[in-house]
Amino acid sequence: MKVSGIFAVILTIALFSCHKKEEKKPVITDLLMDDFDFTKDAIFDTLNVPQHLRKIIKDISSLNIYETEQGGKGATDTPANFKNFKKLYKAASEQELLSLTDNKNSVVAVYAAIALSEKDNKYTVPVFQKMLSRKGIVHIQNGCILSDDHPAEPVYWTQYYKLKPEELNSDPGLKQLDSMILFMPNSSELILTTALRNRTYSDGLKNQIAKQAFENHRQPALQYLNSWHKKEYAELLQKEFGDLIKNDSVEKGTADPVPAGK
Repeated sequence: MKVSGIFAVILTIALFSCHKKEEKKPVITDLLMDDFDFTKDAIFDTLNVPQHLRKIIKDISSLNIYETEQGGKGATDTPANFKNFKKLYKAASEQELLSLTDNKNSVVAVYAAIALSEKDNKYTVPVFQKMLSRKGIVHIQNGCILSDDHPAEPVYWTQYYKLKPEELNSDPGLKQLDSMILFMPNSSELILTTALRNRTYSDGLKNQIAKQAFENHRQPALQYLNSWHKKEYAELLQKEFGDLIKNDSVEKGTADPVPAGK
């Protein structure tokens, strides 16, 4: 009886241990996704919005995140705010969209800017310039990638991914956007790298690239000057790269751009 009792206890412990091992441990990305709450800083600006657009604008603002057509991990449906964007595109006139680019909610403004450029390419440069002047960031989800970027960046990537690889260097609209990116004080490394990779720049813009490199300490600008103007900036480049190596902060490479457009 004692042996049977001991065996029963051992069996119970073993079964309990097996059960615990089979329990699925939470994946870190699942925990992170649940912690993101983009509604906390949502702004609702519908005072001057036409009545027939108010529900769409409220819906976009309440989610308060710029979503592309690509869903996140395990998604089987189109992201909700991308659906709202398509509704806005269909329901709003060009003049109404232009007015919405001034909306206090940056997600609404970005979607309006992109809708305008989709309707007519003539709006691409003006709305990009308008987004450049906005302060703050916009929450972005592109597939499984979450980021907080300047409102101008999704507008840029939408235009970028409209083009074929062989058009990137020659497209006049993208050329203007690239030139304006050189003056962004807080652009992402990715967008600055892409703008500098697309083309070589005139002497006038070379000075702005040098400012990004030596005053703002931007690595993409340093790499550009090291490739095209190494002799002219040899001493400054040597010092800047020396400081980066000392701080162990030289990037080994830059990833290809991830589309933030539709």
